[in-house]
Amino acid sequence: MYENIAESYPSEFFYSISKLKGSMSKNIIKVSADRDSASPGNITNLRLPIGSLIQMKSLALWFKVTTSGTNVALPARYSSSFIKRLSLTFNNTTVAIIQDYNLLYNIYADHNNKDKTKGIGGEFADNSILWTETAGNSGQSKITGQNSMLAGVAHFDKVQMCINNWLGFFGSDTSTSILPTDRVGEVVLSIEWENPANVLGGTAEATSVTYTDNSYSVSDIYLTCESLSFSDDSYYQSIGNKDLQFRFSDYIVTKFADVEKKTGINVTTYMSAGSISHIFGTCVQTVSGVSKMLAWGSESTGASDSTVINLYKYLSDPEAYVGNNSGTSTSDVAGDGFFSTLGFQRNLQHMETSSFSINNKQLNYAPLNQEEAFQNNLCALGYEGVDASANGLNATIVSLKHYYKYYGACFQSLELINKDEYYISGLSSQGSSCAVNWVCRFTGSSNTLTVTPLIVAKLDKVLHVKAGRIIQVE
Repeated sequence: MYENIAESYPSEFFYSISKLKGSMSKNIIKVSADRDSASPGNITNLRLPIGSLIQMKSLALWFKVTTSGTNVALPARYSSSFIKRLSLTFNNTTVAIIQDYNLLYNIYADHNNKDKTKGIGGEFADNSILWTETAGNSGQSKITGQNSMLAGVAHFDKVQMCINNWLGFFGSDTSTSILPTDRVGEVVLSIEWENPANVLGGTAEATSVTYTDNSYSVSDIYLTCESLSFSDDSYYQSIGNKDLQFRFSDYIVTKFADVEKKTGINVTTYMSAGSISHIFGTCVQTVSGVSKMLAWGSESTGASDSTVINLYKYLSDPEAYVGNNSGTSTSDVAGDGFFSTLGFQRNLQHMETSSFSINNKQLNYAPLNQEEAFQNNLCALGYEGVDASANGLNATIVSLKHYYKYYGACFQSLELINKDEYYISGLSSQGSSCAVNWVCRFTGSSNTLTVTPLIVAKLDKVLHVKAGRIIQVE
């Protein structure tokens, strides 16, 4: 094609005409769930159509949320908070099962701050303001905002939610985003809906108010995605009966027995995997039932706009909105700009040191203090440099103390980061299980707060799709 251009010239001097053979069509298709509605604890299955080329990056799960209860409690931040467990099967073969999916999503989303303006289509990235508009008339209609912490806020009534960002096989780090379902067979996405105690948080009512009967229901559940097709069969012939390989991420969550912070954390988990990308440790608190949302003003009796805030008001002066607004020293200790539930709080407050070891070999020169652990997190997540990434943390993390009190996690990378190539590059423990140990110490001899430690491992896996729809995961 370039025979008339000297080889010494750079490719910028090459000219070519791209011609599409045949035609290509791209349509958005709708996939109905096996049940139109669901309640907490139910499992919903969605089956992708066989014989299609699915653009996985376009995958979006739609559902409407209705809340109920004597006193109003509203959903936590992010639509994905409603998913307790997510599993994926290809041709009746399990590809991935992710436990505590919503907690993982909250952790990764808060460490990779996607602009909230990209979540206004139902992803619920900001739950601090509820927007409405008046009915259409001969002129323009008024848009009205309401702080979600107000005591007079009404229950949700079929509010549209959308999940268009995923962890796991449908995530952005899968090696290819095109899934030929004629080769993989029936693809079933199964979702278990979360308990109300984790996903719902009460509004600013009297301190004596309890939330004993709060729940939610979801309706109008369906999935949309782009489906591609070509009249020219070159693509279909090229994949033929080859061993199609998809690189994707999977996650293992290990929870441990509750401990008091003054005793510290010393936990060990065992795992056998071909490639461990990174691990991290964090702590959550046991939630027995629906409680008030963690946000400044949620403890304000008879709340008004002068005693509750929203995300943007908090960011305008975070020093003025420290703790809560209860007026008492016992309850005015947590809230700030978190705007989510106690079940999704990652509480590493007062952390003194953190260290990881594998098979009794410590990974770093010494236990890391708060500042060193935070820097190690940035390195593990791949954006420690000035120009390495546009990503940041959740905007309400205005100090290191806020980070460890509400969002804290200690990451440890075990891979060679190369975003331009997809190959397994993490620690291999295949064939012989490795012992991953996390030790975390806290300051304060009277620090008796009870927390639940957990270790999460992010794994690199390869899905093999062979002739005859034979599915294998390694």
